[in-house]
Amino acid sequence: MSACHPSEPSLPFDGRLRGLELVQLISGESALEAINQLHGMPIDIVRGFVAYYQGNDGDKATLWVSEASSEELAEKQIEVMIHKMKQSRRSPFRDYHVLDVKGVRVVAFDGLGQVHRVFREKRWVYWISADAGRIDGIVAHIRGTG
Repeated sequence: MSACHPSEPSLPFDGRLRGLELVQLISGESALEAINQLHGMPIDIVRGFVAYYQGNDGDKATLWVSEASSEELAEKQIEVMIHKMKQSRRSPFRDYHVLDVKGVRVVAFDGLGQVHRVFREKRWVYWISADAGRIDGIVAHIRGTG
């Protein structure tokens, strides 16, 4: 695991998210391994990050972020991942639904004590896990709309 300065310019997200501070960042090969493990198989990504955030109030958020080689591949990766999660009897996730957030398709679901949002911004795929009271603000912040 590697730490990094929260203002590192190559990150596709900020070091501060709606009152939460970046407390751990995984990048490079370690991030690729973690993202592949999340998918249950190796996926074709250019680079990735896993970012852990925490607030003074104990709230937490995790971002799993990967860059695909094309927008089409990023969309396909989301479709395959969500389909596999829905089909798995062992999946801890439930209550899947699709939201339209200012023209962007966002897959929302619950599980593991948090709420989750998965969406694509160009070639970047984002999976955000956070507390229910924070998730929509975090999505808006990452998308630059909040």
